[in-house]
Amino acid sequence: MDNVYIFDNISHQELEKMMVCFKSQIRTFPAHEQLLLSSSSANQIGVILSGEADLIKYDYDGYRSIIEHLTTQDIFGQLLLRPFDESPMEVLSCTNCEVLFFDYECLIKRCAYACAHHSMLVNNVLQIFSSKTRQLHTRLDILSQRSIRNKLLTYFRHLAYEYHSESFILPFTLNSMADYLFIDRSAMLREMKKMRDENLIQSKGRRITLQHHE
Repeated sequence: MDNVYIFDNISHQELEKMMVCFKSQIRTFPAHEQLLLSSSSANQIGVILSGEADLIKYDYDGYRSIIEHLTTQDIFGQLLLRPFDESPMEVLSCTNCEVLFFDYECLIKRCAYACAHHSMLVNNVLQIFSSKTRQLHTRLDILSQRSIRNKLLTYFRHLAYEYHSESFILPFTLNSMADYLFIDRSAMLREMKKMRDENLIQSKGRRITLQHHE
């Protein structure tokens, strides 16, 4: 866990003490396993040490939307789900996952010793939330596009910027990408075919390549 950003600038010795103080535990999950449900009474924060998961919201008709794709070092927990309490939400593993859980109350309440590493942990969590805010702005840029084509192109351009390449592997299956973009899968696939025919993109499986035009 020494390389996990949330514990940056915290020594291995301090980390061991803090894991006891924070009532932490490490759990492993197979793919397609529920890591957290919004209705759960457990007031915990989860840190993904390895693997990938999706934060999923369900509407009243049971249709699902992917709110966020979580990867190694991402955090999740009840404090992130509370604004959506009226709609069921869950964190579902996409791959085998190893997750560190610790009590939220231990994060927001200082121990009697006011340890320096506790302050550093809070600072690291705030930095992660700042990063999540930037990710939210990116997501809003994508979802604010009026057409399926523009949503796809905006999303692909963001991925190209993130991977520093015009050719990249989608972090989702096509089914999950439709859920992430809040669009109908069949309509999305028809639009992607038109984009290939117009030489806007090349695609093979989950690999997408943006085409340049003079």
